[in-house]
Amino acid sequence: MKVLYIASGDSKYGAAHSLLELILSMKKIYGIEPVLLTRKRNQVNELCDTLGIENYVFWNRDIMAGSAYSNPCLNMIKHIVKYGLYVYGGFTMHKIDKIGLDFSTVDLIHTNLNRNDIGAYISRRYKIPHIWHLRELGREDYRVRFYKRNCIDYLNHNADAYIAISKCVEQAWIERGIQQEKIKIVYNGIDLSQFVEKKVQKRDKIKIIMTGHIQFTKGQDQLVRAIACLNREAHSKIQVDFFGEAYPDYQKKLNRLVTKYDLEKVIHFCGYCDHIPEKLSEYDIGIICSRAEGFGRVTVEYMAAGLAVIASNTGANPELIQDGENGLLYQYDNPKELADKIEYLMDNPEHYERIARAGQKCVREQYTTEKNVEGIYRVYQQCVDTDRER
Repeated sequence: MKVLYIASGDSKYGAAHSLLELILSMKKIYGIEPVLLTRKRNQVNELCDTLGIENYVFWNRDIMAGSAYSNPCLNMIKHIVKYGLYVYGGFTMHKIDKIGLDFSTVDLIHTNLNRNDIGAYISRRYKIPHIWHLRELGREDYRVRFYKRNCIDYLNHNADAYIAISKCVEQAWIERGIQQEKIKIVYNGIDLSQFVEKKVQKRDKIKIIMTGHIQFTKGQDQLVRAIACLNREAHSKIQVDFFGEAYPDYQKKLNRLVTKYDLEKVIHFCGYCDHIPEKLSEYDIGIICSRAEGFGRVTVEYMAAGLAVIASNTGANPELIQDGENGLLYQYDNPKELADKIEYLMDNPEHYERIARAGQKCVREQYTTEKNVEGIYRVYQQCVDTDRER
């Protein structure tokens, strides 16, 4: 089976990581012949070149987009620019045949994110089955706006199947009008071989980490405020590190909070890191403060690395975490409750160890790359078999 994978976004982020793991595993386990199409050349293309995987670059549009700027004017400017690109992309997509790929050899198209529609266009033009991956909640997590008129009808008419990464993602899109009978839930998986054994050592401080894009929907300010709720003695016993690229306006807000609460010696912004799985072994507690996670790749990464996880009670977090068993949940936008959870783990190391072990066990049983690939391959077979029967 030859599958054309439509990538989206930068290679630094979760959706791209998930796609790359999927491509490599499909090739290895099921003998899928992958072909990759990216919007611009990036590290994923370079890796495909190294591995001998056919890949192409063709700029394409978004039919919907979010914005994580906290400034309304910046949000408006971004959407104006993106809408202009959407209109322009309606003309450029007709040149897709110029990339040099023989589409008659492609059995299936898998679009990695619900935001772009070049896969839908290729599917219509060359009569190839098309799968759309629903990797986000949309408005709840990234405040996505639709640019295409009657966008839900457009998705329904141009997808043979959808893959939703969690139950809450499935429900969010059903409520918008996506055809429920076309949706298959396949939880994301991670490659456990990336994670090194947690370093067991006596530390002077409890090390807390929060990874991911630094933007207000991810809620880094909640963690800063939570640390401010702890007393000075607790401050002397912890280190909090943020990893990820930042939206400048939000970073300025965080810097002001750190200064306001005199936390410069406690909280550090470490920038983007391309080896997070290795880095996690140096930490004890992983935090997720998102307004809504469609799945929460970082949640599972924390668990796989043997960290105790504290997460907001929103999005898919309650699907992944059984409160008090394999992690802790706190009321979203309640920094005091988050502070109480952190303090509880600091004061109860035996509970920390228990939930950290339970988290690792949960990931090994439910959220591996192998389980993810197995579920997606079944969707591939159903789509291809249905197409042959037509």
